[in-house]
Amino acid sequence: MLDEGSGLGRRKQVRRTPAERSAIVAETYDPGATVAGVAHRHGIVASQLSSWRTVAKRNADRDNRRGSGFAEITVMTDALPVPFDGIEVVCGAVVIRLPKSMAPKRIADIAHGLARGA
Repeated sequence: MLDEGSGLGRRKQVRRTPAERSAIVAETYDPGATVAGVAHRHGIVASQLSSWRTVAKRNADRDNRRGSGFAEITVMTDALPVPFDGIEVVCGAVVIRLPKSMAPKRIADIAHGLARGA
């Protein structure tokens, strides 16, 4: 069937960059905005925009679970050994002390980072 200009034919697929998708998703959180309205303005179907929102939320949740990536560090030369009630990771002359409450995944990430740098 041929498209007679009635607007009922298929639209050409437009590839969006991650930045464009992110901006469109952000619009859906504006006061009074709806997924359907934002999708219509950008020429996409609401289900596609909902999928983008789901992926963005999943990525944000993952980033929040990882934490900031910064840690307190103290460098001491010729320090006397001090008793420590936690987890010590030793890599050569480097000793990293971590609290017992630290997530096992975070400890594993630190150990893998040390192994790559060694």
